[in-house]
Amino acid sequence: MKPNSHDMEKTMCRIDASFGNITLDEKNDPTDRFLQAVDESCIDDDFRELFIKYFQNNWQSTFSSPSRIEEVLKKTNQANSISEKCLVLLVSHEVKLSFAFNCYQISGKTLSSPFYDFLIEVKNSYFASSPLALYRGGMKTVAPNYLQFLCWLYGEDYCYSKMFFDEEALDELSGQDRAQFFWDFFESISYDFLILSKYQKVKELIRISSSADYVCPLTKGGQSIVNGLEFIRVWIKFESQRQTKSYCLHDIFYGYHSYWKDILNLTFDEATGSTDTTKQLKKWLDEFRYDCKKLWLINTDSAQASKDEIEAWVRNVEVYLDYISIGVSWDELNSDELKSFEKKKFNELCADLSPVQMSKWIEWSIQDDFTKILELKTGSIKQLSPCHSRWITKEYFELWKTIFLEKLDILDVESQLSVLSCYPPYSEGYYSERFQWWSERFSLLIQAEKFPKHLIPSWTYIALENGSRDQALPYVDKSIGILRGELSNSTLTSDEVKACHNHLKRLLSAIDKLSIQKGLRHRLMLQRFSTVPYSDEKLLMNSGALYQGHFYDWYASLNNLAREWFCNLQNHYSEMMQTIDEEFENKFYTEFACELSEFFLTRLRLRKGEKAKDGQYDSSQAIEKSSIWRQGYLKALAELGFDLNGKVHKTVNFTQKSDPDESVRAIASECYKAVRRHAKKSPSTQDIKRSIVAAEWWLLMCQRHELGLEVKHEEALKTRRNLMRHP
Repeated sequence: MKPNSHDMEKTMCRIDASFGNITLDEKNDPTDRFLQAVDESCIDDDFRELFIKYFQNNWQSTFSSPSRIEEVLKKTNQANSISEKCLVLLVSHEVKLSFAFNCYQISGKTLSSPFYDFLIEVKNSYFASSPLALYRGGMKTVAPNYLQFLCWLYGEDYCYSKMFFDEEALDELSGQDRAQFFWDFFESISYDFLILSKYQKVKELIRISSSADYVCPLTKGGQSIVNGLEFIRVWIKFESQRQTKSYCLHDIFYGYHSYWKDILNLTFDEATGSTDTTKQLKKWLDEFRYDCKKLWLINTDSAQASKDEIEAWVRNVEVYLDYISIGVSWDELNSDELKSFEKKKFNELCADLSPVQMSKWIEWSIQDDFTKILELKTGSIKQLSPCHSRWITKEYFELWKTIFLEKLDILDVESQLSVLSCYPPYSEGYYSERFQWWSERFSLLIQAEKFPKHLIPSWTYIALENGSRDQALPYVDKSIGILRGELSNSTLTSDEVKACHNHLKRLLSAIDKLSIQKGLRHRLMLQRFSTVPYSDEKLLMNSGALYQGHFYDWYASLNNLAREWFCNLQNHYSEMMQTIDEEFENKFYTEFACELSEFFLTRLRLRKGEKAKDGQYDSSQAIEKSSIWRQGYLKALAELGFDLNGKVHKTVNFTQKSDPDESVRAIASECYKAVRRHAKKSPSTQDIKRSIVAAEWWLLMCQRHELGLEVKHEEALKTRRNLMRHP
């Protein structure tokens, strides 16, 4: 007979199945009973070992009964991590821990007890660098004051250590909350000072500020504020080392529930008793704040900092140096003493900075200067910041030079030229002997195979300005030609036009000393290809150093130019000749007029290799392609009247026969006759001056015609006659 299903169910479901292998009877031996409770509570891992280590031999006095052990262990099983289980156990016996804490409060010592010893083990194993997590995890009920809790378990100096500020739990706070947390901690440290009356606080500050290193005995309140100020120092030191800063130094002192403002408000005459005492106290507090600022600067990790962070750091360094003489009045130090004081503070700061920080500071300063120089408008005066002179000393020069050259080499040629156009930073005793490489780098620029042609005038101009005249002279002639081409470009901005004329003034002055002939020809060519007129509709020359953004004072009328050159010549020969006679002057003006005639003549000739065909040539074959300008040159030749040993009348004769323009041929015929007519005359100096005025008058007229500008002929004639009266 088979068993039915009911019988089978009764057979399989034993009434003692729920007890498993648990011993139903309590073990008699205390140790065995303790382990029985531990085993039955199913605890394992390191928590089991810790629990057994500290409570196996004293569980009867600690927990009083096995049921209490089982109850506590049941709660710990609800926690996830071992550290959390430990906290559950500790909190379950907070009364005993509170007793241990109170003993410490009274005597400064804590007697050994199972739960205290267990707490120390848990602290060392799981909360060695996270006291706040331990405090918030349950110890807050044992020690209501966090400062007292730290002193009890971590030592009185722990709050001045890096670990205190690096705790992970603090990283979760916002900038404002983090700063408030530390100011609250400052409040705990300085509590005995903060509870004093205003006048008592002032009295304590005066005693502290007037004592060297606080050597005199301090009151309880005085010691607490000394401890509080030391806490601020270490706060700033370790906070500055953090990779991610939640706030700046200014915020520590003047924001986020700061007590600093309350301390500053104590410095008033009524409380201190005298103006001098107030002044001294303010100075002491200012010096403290600037010492803290220095701590912030020297402890910042610049090696891992971003570009923006480096910029912020350097600007703080510069601000620190700008106000480094805080509290030093002019009546205490004279100018030289103040400079010596500032230099001393600067050297002290540099000595405390790391090599990486020094390099970053110099690198940023150089790059910032480069950026400012390269952003300047064309023609603007470029110069390095005076702050670079601080590096031109035996201590820092080589480092500065190395970084400067590294940054310079990254730049393109044009940017390098802009930088090297500046004068090197000056420092007495270091300037001339230490900056030979600067002029060498500048000189090598133009020798580079790919040096841009359009930069030649700028390089030459700079070389003339910085005293490298011998190196610049071979490039002056070419530079003026390049500038002439640039000025014929109507797309130049006003700043670029201004820069070109500024360069021309210096370059023409240089070439005048080399060759008057070249200086004159360059001026005539500049006039020929100018896109703006040199005169108004009355043919009155525009004058002034700068006229409507187009002209600098490098351009003078031909007669004024001749007069200037003659005066220079006269001054030169006055040392050798007692008197300068009229013949000497006449000779000079004759040569000047002949040089003009020679230039006009060359403009009428055909280009090299070109020949007239069937007695005619095309305008494109002539050196001067404009028929208007050919007319102007012929008129000018007629006014001057010099034949140049027959060269003028021969060329003009060819022009009157072969020029494709009828007006040019007609004027050439008139010119031919005038030159032949004047050939045998010996004009006076005044006659030559008048002829120069008349020749230039025609040049100004054809310039306006070529540019399509109006000429008021009646007014222009009056201008001519007025000029001819007083050449």
